[in-house]
Amino acid sequence: MRRMNRFAERNYRLVVLLVAGFGLYLSASALSAPVLDGTRDVSYGSAAAVQTVQTQFGDNNSELDAAYATVEGGILYLMLTGNLENNFNRLNIFIDSQAGGQNVIQNNANNGGNNPENDNWAGKHAGMTFDTGFEADYMLSLRNGNFSGNRFDIDYAVVGGGLGNFLAATDIFGGTTTGSNASALANGIGVAFNNSNAAGILGGTGAANQAAALTVTTGIELAIPLSAIGNPNTVFKISAMINGSNHDYLSNQFLGGLPAGTGNLGGDGAGGFTGSLSGIDLNQFAGSQYFRVVPEPASMLILALGGLLLRRRGE
Repeated sequence: MRRMNRFAERNYRLVVLLVAGFGLYLSASALSAPVLDGTRDVSYGSAAAVQTVQTQFGDNNSELDAAYATVEGGILYLMLTGNLENNFNRLNIFIDSQAGGQNVIQNNANNGGNNPENDNWAGKHAGMTFDTGFEADYMLSLRNGNFSGNRFDIDYAVVGGGLGNFLAATDIFGGTTTGSNASALANGIGVAFNNSNAAGILGGTGAANQAAALTVTTGIELAIPLSAIGNPNTVFKISAMINGSNHDYLSNQFLGGLPAGTGNLGGDGAGGFTGSLSGIDLNQFAGSQYFRVVPEPASMLILALGGLLLRRRGE
C-alpha cells in the first residue's frame, strides 16, 4: 500500500476533523432551530440590526424594532420584531444573495427589467435605488387586514426573473391576521405572525430607544429554504422596509435603520406622495439600510471539505 506523504496525511486528518465537526453541528442544529411561531427564540442569538429611528407609521401599528437571522439545516430563519398594521401596509423584504441583481429596480416597459409584476410591485418600485453594494435578487411582500374577512397574504418574486416568476398566497392563516403556516408558499417558505407587541420604539422621528427595541420578542417570522434564494454559501444581505398598501409610500421603518430625525420617505425621499418610489435613493441617507446574514457553519465546512478533497486529488 502506498504510504501518504506528510502533506496528504495532514489533509486527511483535516478532512476527518471536518466530517466529525459536521456531524456534531447537524446534531446541535436539530435541537437549536427556531420554532416558527412569531416569537423570537434564544437560538437566534444577537440582533443583526436594531432600529435607529422612531416610527411615523404609528407606535405599535407599523414598526420594525430589530432583525434576527440564523441559518439551520438549509433554512434561513428570519425574525423581524415589531408590528404590522392590519390595513394592508406592506412589509417588503429584499434579499441580495446572488452575484448580480438590481441595485436600481428596473421598469419593465422602458428598461427591460424583466421583473415579475405580481401586485404591481415592480411598476411602483421602478427607479428606487438601494445602497451601493446591495443588488436585489428576491423579494417578499407581506400584509394583513380586513377585506371580506380578516386575512394575511404573502408574495414572493424573483427580481429580474421573468414576468411569471412569482408565487402568491392569500389568507394563509385561515380567516385571521395572525398565526403560523409552515408551508405558506409552494417553494416551502413558512410564515408566522404575532402582533401582540406593545413596547419597543415610540412614534415620531427622534432617535429610537434601542434598548427598548431589543426587549421586543414578537413580530413576523419566516422560514425560507435556501433553495428559494439561490442556495447562497457566502454572506448575503437583507433589506426590510414598511411600505404603504399600494407599494408607493415608504415609511421611515427600515432594517438596517435610517438616521435619527428621518421622517417617512414617501415616494420622493422627503415624504411626498408621487405615486411611485422612483425618487427614492437610499444612498442619500447615512448608514446601510440592510443587514448581513452569515451562512450556517455546515455550509462553510462543506466548502472547506470540498477544497481539501480537490487539493488531495491534485497531488
